[in-house]
Amino acid sequence: MNDHPIPNPDVHVVLCSPEDPRNIGAAIRAVANHGLGSLRMVRAEPPDPEDLFHFSAGGALAVPVARFATLDEAIADCRLVLGTSRRPRTPNAPQVWPAAGLRARLPADTRVALLFGTERTGLTREELDRCDAVVAVPTEDRMPSLNLSHAVACLGYELGRPERAESGPVAAVERPRATAAAREAFFARVGEIVAELGYPPGRTPEVFVRKLRRVLERANLSQPELGVLAGVFVEMQRLGRLTRRRDD
Repeated sequence: MNDHPIPNPDVHVVLCSPEDPRNIGAAIRAVANHGLGSLRMVRAEPPDPEDLFHFSAGGALAVPVARFATLDEAIADCRLVLGTSRRPRTPNAPQVWPAAGLRARLPADTRVALLFGTERTGLTREELDRCDAVVAVPTEDRMPSLNLSHAVACLGYELGRPERAESGPVAAVERPRATAAAREAFFARVGEIVAELGYPPGRTPEVFVRKLRRVLERANLSQPELGVLAGVFVEMQRLGRLTRRRDD
């Protein structure tokens, strides 16, 4: 009987600005242990390959490891982006998913990015903005934060373990069909347009775009649908410019 975890080749662990090569190596080992697709790190400088080999107990030879200059590059090919955080919720924050039953929530044949923040402070507000949802690992309130590699291992185990019948069904989300790259291009364009138009009055474009993100996450738009919505904002921009010329 084979009791090894079921591989999850479509789930890619993304470490955002990891600092300690020992943590990076241990996270690579956890990725290899649980059959995840790869480890991607957003880091200015590459860590020493020998350090990664030793600290991962050879796991660096078992899974793809890649370095990216920016988070947007690291998640560009993914259609679902999940963050990890135990911080209190803030207005317009992504929805929170429990770690339990996580595997059943993931749409089939969908490339998923699983984001982990830097060791000292976790994911930043801007990094959380890229997430469709945030996964919370239950921990004791007196010591809520997990070591980076431990957090990767916890979620790797949750993704790999068989679902127990008594746990009940967990509804899977509809597949987000637009890629992360397409979504980020859309939101960047919307931010430029609303900043030019001064909309909405009394609020910053950043706050508006953050609210729009949360709405569209629930709508789960395809890439052509994003294109339709982008056309609406472009038309708003055209009409705004036309009105200003008339006023001048």
